[in-house]
Parts: sequence; C-alpha cells; structure tokens
Amino acid sequence: MPSRARRIFLLSAVVAMSLLPARPARAEPAPVRVSIGSEPETLDPDKIDGGPAFRIAYDLFEGLTTYSATDTVIPGAATSWETSADGLVWTFHLRPDAVWSDGTPLTADDFVYGFRRALDPATASGYASSLLPILDAGDINARRETDLTKLGVTALDPHTLRITLVQATPWFLALLTIPTCMPVPRQAIEKWGDQWIQPEHMVTNGAFTLKRWVPLGELDLVTNPRFHDAAAVGIREVDYMVADDGKAAVRRYEAGELDITEIPGQDLTRFRRERPAELRSNPRLGSTYLVINMDGPLGRDPRIVQALSMAIDRDVLEGKILRNDQIPAYGLVPAGIPGYAAARPDWAGWAMAERIAAARKLLAEAGAPTPLKLHLLSPRGDRYELKLRAIIDMWHSALGVETQEEAVELRVVLDRLTHRDFEIAYDEWTADYPDAWNFLASYRIDGAEQNVADYKNPKYDALLDRSRGVADPAQRLALLQSAEQRMLNDQIMIPIDDAVDELLVSPRLHGYERAPLAVHPSRFLSMAAEHAPG
Repeated sequence: MPSRARRIFLLSAVVAMSLLPARPARAEPAPVRVSIGSEPETLDPDKIDGGPAFRIAYDLFEGLTTYSATDTVIPGAATSWETSADGLVWTFHLRPDAVWSDGTPLTADDFVYGFRRALDPATASGYASSLLPILDAGDINARRETDLTKLGVTALDPHTLRITLVQATPWFLALLTIPTCMPVPRQAIEKWGDQWIQPEHMVTNGAFTLKRWVPLGELDLVTNPRFHDAAAVGIREVDYMVADDGKAAVRRYEAGELDITEIPGQDLTRFRRERPAELRSNPRLGSTYLVINMDGPLGRDPRIVQALSMAIDRDVLEGKILRNDQIPAYGLVPAGIPGYAAARPDWAGWAMAERIAAARKLLAEAGAPTPLKLHLLSPRGDRYELKLRAIIDMWHSALGVETQEEAVELRVVLDRLTHRDFEIAYDEWTADYPDAWNFLASYRIDGAEQNVADYKNPKYDALLDRSRGVADPAQRLALLQSAEQRMLNDQIMIPIDDAVDELLVSPRLHGYERAPLAVHPSRFLSMAAEHAPG
C-alpha cells in the first residue's frame, strides 16, 4: 500500500553526505532519531511487504546494487557486472572480502538462497512477484514449477553470480536494490527460524545492525563494523521511532526528541512561517488512491466507482483542506516518470457542478441503492484521517453516500489487503525504480498478493507483455500508457494524489538531497556533534 513497492506509507528519512569542518573536543555524536509512523510488520527482507520496513531494510541489508543518497543505482555487494548482447544474461562479481556481520563470508550462494527463499511458497512472500523477470520465476511463483533449482540464478563460484532473465529488462539493476533481492543469512535462519530477526540473532550485510527493538516503541540500529564501507558511514546510530500520531511526532520534534518527522498538512502554514529552513518538501515517485475489491459489490459496475471519483474535488482537497503540496492525480502512475504522460480523464477539467450531475446520472444508470452505503478500510493516524474525512464528506454532500470508515493499524490494513478482506481501502505505492512498470505490474493476473484488487483482464496483461518485448522506448511507453488507461477504464481504483513528502529536518543534519524514490540510506547521513563538556 508499498512500496507494498513499498506498500504504503513510506516516510522518507532524509539523508545525504556532508563534510563537516573539524572542531575540537567533540562528544560522541548523538543518534539520529527518525519518526517512521507505524511499526514494521517484519524485518525479514523476503517477507517485507511495504512501509517503514523497506526504509529500515536499506540500512540493514545490501543487494547486488544499491542506491546513493540521490537514488542513483550504485554498486552494492557486487563491485561490477556485465550483460550479454541480448540483455538476458547478467554476471555479477561480488566483493571478495565481503562478510556478514557475524564474520561469515558473504558469497554468491547467499544470493541464490535468498532468491529461492523469496519464491518458495513456504516463505509466503508478498513481494515474490517482483522477481518475475527472472527465468522460471513466473512458473515457480504460480506453482506450476516446484523445483526451486530451476530458477535462473546460479552461483558460478563463491564470488560470481549469474542471473538469466526471460526478457530484456531495462530497469533490472534498479530492481536488484529492493529487499526481495537482498541476500539473507542462511546460517541464522536455519538456526533460529522466524526468530532470526530478533536483535540477539539478526545477521546483516548492510551498513547497520539491529541493536534493539522495543515493540510499538523504537528500533535502534548501530554501525556494522564489518560493512565494506564502514569507514565512510557518517553516523554511529539511527533510532527509528514508532509514531502513529503525526501531531505528537511534531511536538517531539519541537522538543528536540526527533531529528526527522513527517508534518501534517494542517501544520505546514505555521512551520513555513516559523521554521522555513527546517521544512523540506520532497516530491516522491508515489501515488495514493482508494483501491476497489473487484470481487466485492463495487467491482460489479464501473459506473459506481467512476461516480465516486468524479465527486472528489481534488483541487479543494489538496489546496484548501489538506493545505499541502500534494499533486492532484487521476491515474496510478505519478508524474515524474521520464517520458510518461500522467493519465487525466476529460471530466477532470469540468466544473464541479457538471461533474456531480454526471456522477449522479451514472449512479442512477447503474441502479445503485439510495443511499449508497460503503465500508472504507483505512490506516489509523491523523496522516490519513483528515484526507479521508474530507473525501467522505464530499461523497455525502454530492451523492448522498453513507460511508462507514474502519481505521485500524497499518499492519492490519496490509494483511487485509493481501487477503482481499475489504470493499474499498486506502492504499499507496512508492516506486522501487523510476519506471511505470513498477506501478502497473502489480495488477497483472499473476500479480499474486500484490494484486490486492484481484483484477483480472487478459488484455491488460497482454499490453504489459508486449511492452517488455519492444526495444523502442517511445513505443514501449505508449503500450504502458494504453495498459494503464485500460485498467483505469475498468475502475479498479480511485486515484487521489501524487506523493510529496513534507518533512521537518533538524538543522543538525547536513547535506539534504532531494531523492525521487525516497530511499535515503542512513549510511550517507552526517550529523553535527555537540562540544564535549568543559
């Protein structure tokens, strides 16, 4: 609800490298304290299904490739790679001196084990479908093939890994950064089972290790001295603070108890006036929307969903109610994807009175009951409450719709989305890599748990499949746009806005960089230390 691609609610922790001038007699730098909203559902890279867990995984683990402070793909556990002329066979060369945090050598077999484990039905990975570009991953994910050794990932020797793809995949190097493609420590998993992610058992290969996890409180990470670039890591510790209440998080920031936190839209005006230098507005390649369960009552007639979408005044919602910098949206793929034109229906330019009249007509034509009654599933927290309350009020005022909102913890929302236990639900997606495919592939028939709408349209899948076999970039984008339009015509969701992270960032943090994917690994943070006493 992303990342689900990070299913949802990714709060970006801003980070970037900055050289600080030498100062005499410093005390030990204080931990960087970051508000992450809801608690992660897990820290197992093969089971992570979105939100804060993605943010933390980039600190604890490192894939073959990883992201810089500005979301550029850079070498990770692999120092170099080459590909065949047809783009199907990739060979990666791992760092020969790389080790896990327990001192065990990191080898190509660890990656083979990780990829196979992610696709193993016993793991129940909600993100396994992201591996479909790899040879035989589709058959394994669909359980048409049970032999995991058929997967196109092979260790040629301890430090050389070969990955064979089904088709050339332009965004493959970026795909390899995501948690599902990170290695996992077989030695710890086989010894401790599901408890391997506890601080006393966890073994990592990233810049940090897990020091402490207080349920519903905080997760503390400390520098991994065995990380290959440990000497360049700019901080010693990062503490992720669970904070569902956005207003309470802002108060903690003002009290000096947090260094980074998201700021509710209703507080933006005050901070623009009082602390403009600490306010960061960072457009993110992400979108928010209301997803429809296509097996439920709203999935039976697209006219009802279109009417609900038409009745939302997105300009008023963003500009006057939320008072933020979010961008009104009418499609799933956000603005900012290179060469991709964001979807916009004809009625988006109509006056609201005209839209509401058309929406009422659609409801009448669909034979919708009067009043139409809806059950809306949403995450708990003021980050969502104001937005959804405004939408509910617009529906009631314009169409007489009666909406029962059920606000629950994020982890409950994610679980119920996965099991399609909802009628209409709030969802988000943040890109793992800057390509429209990342947004659209989830709603393929073989999208498994990522296809939370349970959308089934072979013509949609066929357009996506055709796009993968096209070498011309413009033609490929045209096919992806046609696929998105077909999906939007089927009314499987109600787009709301493109994401913009509104953050408060402590002046002690230096070198903030805009980053469209909002990954921001903490290894690139630099933070001013206080003078030692005396």
